[in-house]
Amino acid sequence: MMKQQLDAAVAADGKTVFDRIMLTGFRATGKSMIGGMLARQLGLDFCDTDTLLCAGSGLTVREYVDRFGWLDFRRREEQVLLGLRSRSSVVIATGGGAILHEQAWRTLRKKSIIFWLRADCATIEQRLSADGKSCHLRPSLTGGDFLGEVREQLALRSPLYQRGSDVVIDTDGRPPSELVREIVQALSTAGGRKKH
Repeated sequence: MMKQQLDAAVAADGKTVFDRIMLTGFRATGKSMIGGMLARQLGLDFCDTDTLLCAGSGLTVREYVDRFGWLDFRRREEQVLLGLRSRSSVVIATGGGAILHEQAWRTLRKKSIIFWLRADCATIEQRLSADGKSCHLRPSLTGGDFLGEVREQLALRSPLYQRGSDVVIDTDGRPPSELVREIVQALSTAGGRKKH
């Protein structure tokens, strides 16, 4: 599906179904990588909400949180999400906690199709452990053990990811190229199924 097809996707009532593709999911589920690959394949723009948030400050997520705290990070994250309301023909990779902003999420969802990149706890822990940059770039969400918090936070957020998404993509043990193909296939049939 190219840009023109995305713009032309319509529901049975003739209204545009979506003009943004959003990826959600927990840390280390591949949102940024898959999003970039998908955008290139479809000829769309790509943006990552964590990158947008940090661009103005010149800080990494960890540096931002260390300096200003999670509360301020979440406030800025919500502003970034709301700032994307007018974007179209774009693939957006959202931060793992962006789903917590339920009002902003509902607003963005009106003209978006949202894919939940799902992975089980063991996969996420393995990916975080294997990535030497994880602890440096991804600060603890709770102030506790970096890997130990994954199970708790995943249990809290999974119902939000489920309610806030249109399509679930299981990522466990699958290469990025296969996941991109599955998303493209889902997009090709999404026009008549999108409910928002």
